[in-house]
Amino acid sequence: MKLKVCQTDNTNPYDNLAMEETLTFGAQDGEVTLFLWQNAHTVVIGRNQNPWRECNVERIKQDNAYLARRMSGGGAVYHDLGNLNFTFAAKDDLYDIGRQTDVILLACRLLGIKAEKTGRNDLTVDEKKFSGHAYFSSDGYNYHHGTIMMNVVPEDLPKYLRVSEAKLKSKGVASVRSRVTNLCEYLPEIPAEELIPAMKDAMVRAAEKIYGCSAEPCELPAVSRELLEKYSSEEWRLGTKIPFEKEIEHRFEWGEVEVQLSMKGEYIRACRIYSDALETEVFRVLEELLTGCKYDSGDIMSLKIPHGVSATAFEILKLVADSIE
Repeated sequence: MKLKVCQTDNTNPYDNLAMEETLTFGAQDGEVTLFLWQNAHTVVIGRNQNPWRECNVERIKQDNAYLARRMSGGGAVYHDLGNLNFTFAAKDDLYDIGRQTDVILLACRLLGIKAEKTGRNDLTVDEKKFSGHAYFSSDGYNYHHGTIMMNVVPEDLPKYLRVSEAKLKSKGVASVRSRVTNLCEYLPEIPAEELIPAMKDAMVRAAEKIYGCSAEPCELPAVSRELLEKYSSEEWRLGTKIPFEKEIEHRFEWGEVEVQLSMKGEYIRACRIYSDALETEVFRVLEELLTGCKYDSGDIMSLKIPHGVSATAFEILKLVADSIE
């Protein structure tokens, strides 16, 4: 197998997310690409999240920060230059989330930090989160990406992120700031300006050990104008709002769901479903199924879910059906 390592000094999130997608769909059989990158002053939301609910959109604009949306699911995160982003891109033959996670855990151990995997997609030290992960798969192409908080300005997290009380309660913490930590707290011997380079070096060394081969530095490929325009567009970042008469909210074990329904008489004229779930495509499928359906519990529960769509779809349909008085 071949282990490729790509790095960039570009800190524009739209450029970096476009590069990530390019690397993902350019993956070849028998190779894994590790992409190391940073974003400056950025909030990144998950594929199906509602930006107005998840973050302070107006404050982001006022402070000339970036608001970006990624292709993967999961929740909103804040990036500054004290954070290191990683992406593992691979086709199905070598895509292994457990193995990829082991690279980050080993990198931490190489720096003297005992990190652990907790929950569905978090890495922690002393029960505080320093790394959140998300995943994307399409037609045999995959990526696993996430954050590594080295020296992020903690005051900026609650300034830009809005985390629901239900989510905080499920985590057993009082605030978004109280449940995260920076790895600099555990690396007092490393000067602040050397923290990111030290973690980059540890990530490469850990990947070489986990995959049993030497890493090959790779040049970054060209990115299409179409992709750059996609990630910077308001349509992608903010989505399209609908005028809704009914709103249904619920927190499942796998994440939060917000369903908005625009009605025309007894029928659902339009539907938007937002979620921080790690799944992505199920919500688009359900929006199409519910649009045009009669707002009747029997009719909703009789909708045929396409083969291969997860059980999440049934849970959401039942949520909508149960909301009918």
